[in-house]
Amino acid sequence: NAWCRVAQLQGMESPPAKGAAVVLHSLVGRAELNGKHGVVKMFDASRGRVAVTVEGKGLSVRPENLALADREASLVAALQALCVAPGPGWHSAKELHSRLLQQSEWAGVSLQEVKRGCTVLAQSAPPAANGTVADAAASETEAAEAGAAADPAARVATLLEVLRASRAGSEERRAAVEELLALLKAHGSSRSVVNALVDGEGPQTLYAIENSMQGDWHTDARNGTLTRIGEIVRLSGPVGLAVSRYRAMSTRKVEAAVAGMHDGCEHD
Repeated sequence: NAWCRVAQLQGMESPPAKGAAVVLHSLVGRAELNGKHGVVKMFDASRGRVAVTVEGKGLSVRPENLALADREASLVAALQALCVAPGPGWHSAKELHSRLLQQSEWAGVSLQEVKRGCTVLAQSAPPAANGTVADAAASETEAAEAGAAADPAARVATLLEVLRASRAGSEERRAAVEELLALLKAHGSSRSVVNALVDGEGPQTLYAIENSMQGDWHTDARNGTLTRIGEIVRLSGPVGLAVSRYRAMSTRKVEAAVAGMHDGCEHD
């Protein structure tokens, strides 16, 4: 398979772990499955076989017919399978993402991963039967750029929704904060943009992300998410003022609460 970037591991000492991305190879009776990507569900020691989910279907395969595959390669293969499946084409990465989430092996896949997968497939694979992979990669970016240019206030509102639903440390969060910063730099003097930020609880959302220590917040610190939020706080004009005021107000509330706790303590 020309567009499967597989990390072939010769002579695996043990079956791949549950959740591992794998690719099938050297099958004789089901040769049509060679090159297909799947996800390991479990190892049946009594039968010496690995239960694998491939394109939503369960299979039982010998360990020697599996090789480990990187996650992106498996995702690209899954996207390609969706786009050549019978039925109507999907017209955006969001729709492909929604479709993938219906498959148990991709239950945790993020929209950003799907977008990257669409881009990889569009650049390296032959055109799909319905041409939707290239369209998904291109239309998603074009739609975001066109939407931001046509109505930056609406885009700000959308990004805030994305941020509230995002997981700490996720690429989706990092990308949303980066785009939000760029929009606020370009359109921060617009009253509609400022209103969208305030009405959408932007200061509260950014403060919560900046001060949360839940989940993978270390990655937020390493990948620039928190740095970019700091840049938003320091923006000149009404945007920076709104965010910095909420930050200061929240900090005072926390300090007052801590002081109250100290005042209420009994001392010997």
